[in-house]
Amino acid sequence: MKGYATPSSPFARKVRMAQIETGQEKLIEWQMLTREERAKLVPSINPLGKVPCVVLDSGEALYDSPVICAWVDAQDGKHRLIPDSGHERWRVLTMEALGDGLGEAVVAVALEQGKAEGERSQALIDRQTGKVKSALAALDRSASGFHDPLTVGEIAVACAMGYMEYRKVAAGWRENCPALAAWYNGLASRPSFARTLPA
Repeated sequence: MKGYATPSSPFARKVRMAQIETGQEKLIEWQMLTREERAKLVPSINPLGKVPCVVLDSGEALYDSPVICAWVDAQDGKHRLIPDSGHERWRVLTMEALGDGLGEAVVAVALEQGKAEGERSQALIDRQTGKVKSALAALDRSASGFHDPLTVGEIAVACAMGYMEYRKVAAGWRENCPALAAWYNGLASRPSFARTLPA
């Protein structure tokens, strides 16, 4: 299987962490793309032009991160990232959606802040920053119930926060979210987290 990603994508990192957490690090062979390479190559695989995307040995394409993580989880892994049924399944998938939403808001803020001053929309930055703060507050309230081993929900949250730190969005969040900060700090020595840092 061949996967396509950019080195800093929190959503591609999510799939790479899922591989490691399930003991399947070699399941997908990743090709890291520049923005220019992504623009040329990815639309022929994913019509939305987004990474991550994976081409299976059959030639079939999978996208984006929730689908690919579910596919990874369905292979012969060390442990399941998504419970098969019951309340816990929906709790984990809802946390994944919250983590992905946090990641999307952080990406939007980072992209807007990267624009020249006259081209920036402060209203967009404020709106997306509000989503970031709201998501972090909700996660701080639930951090004591996070799983170890990780589920796909915690993985999505970890990757969004890693990108948030990488792009220096939401300065001061640790003081406002001490339970979440303690959990996040504990991830530093985890192989799946340490081996997939954004670059």
